[in-house]
Amino acid sequence: MTEPTGPLPSTVYWRRRIAAVGAALAVLLLVIWIVAVSGSGDEGVQPTNAAAASSSNPPPSASETAPASSSTTPPPSETTQAPPPGPPQACPDDVIGVVAKADKPSYPAGAQAELSMDVVNNGPVPCIRDIGREHRELAVLTADGATVLWSSNHCLSAVGKEVRVMQPKEAFTYGTKWAGSTSQPGCGAHTRLGAGDYLLVAKLAGRTSSPVVFRLEG
Repeated sequence: MTEPTGPLPSTVYWRRRIAAVGAALAVLLLVIWIVAVSGSGDEGVQPTNAAAASSSNPPPSASETAPASSSTTPPPSETTQAPPPGPPQACPDDVIGVVAKADKPSYPAGAQAELSMDVVNNGPVPCIRDIGREHRELAVLTADGATVLWSSNHCLSAVGKEVRVMQPKEAFTYGTKWAGSTSQPGCGAHTRLGAGDYLLVAKLAGRTSSPVVFRLEG
């Protein structure tokens, strides 16, 4: 190391050099400390950011809604048939469903039964059908289905058209009350039926429902 020279004693110059070196070391240590502190601060923030990201973005299993069993159900786009272009066409007979319904399985003597029918478009697209009064009929038959005992067309008007655009699975319901007696064309004399089982069927222009069994109590 070079000996200090100058008008002052050498000890003065050595003290100055030691002080300068000490100051430089202090600055260097301060810089190293700042870098270390800032680095540790970044490491402390990182897990918080990761936790925030994980809390705002749930894992894929939390957002999945289709279990394996749902794969047996095709998406709506595969099951819904687009209607053909242009206005709806006439409903084929094989897409028209007719369902007979009695509001109770049995009726006490003298009670009025509420009988009805549903007309449903079971096809995949809208279609047009005349389901007017002249095409509809409710009938009560003997338990063996051989004899018509009562018909809604005997006493109620059987004229009138009702042309409908029937949407897929759309049902139209028509009903009447029945007093538990026979009927004749032109609404002739009535005879009260006795206790026993009877069948109810609904008809629409050649389409006949499955029979529904109900009972009249004595």
